[in-house]
Amino acid sequence: MAKVGRPKKEDKRDIEIRFRVSEEENARIEKLAQRLKMNKSKLIRNIVLGDLKDIELLSNIGIIPIVQNAMAFYDKNFKGIDYWDEIKRD
Repeated sequence: MAKVGRPKKEDKRDIEIRFRVSEEENARIEKLAQRLKMNKSKLIRNIVLGDLKDIELLSNIGIIPIVQNAMAFYDKNFKGIDYWDEIKRD
């Protein structure tokens, strides 16, 4: 008798990764997943793993630390400044 049912995947996903998000973050994730017509797990997997090769490349050539330092500098010195108001004053 022939086997019945779905064929088994060779790349089975049996490891679970969990993290916490705020209600606002969850709402944003759900809204984006709904707009893209996919479930939250698939959306997050695509975001994390879809760009993994690009991130590894950027890390290998040293771009990631530069971006992290630039973001830290911005947060420390410019976060919360309304640039248009500053430009209008000049």
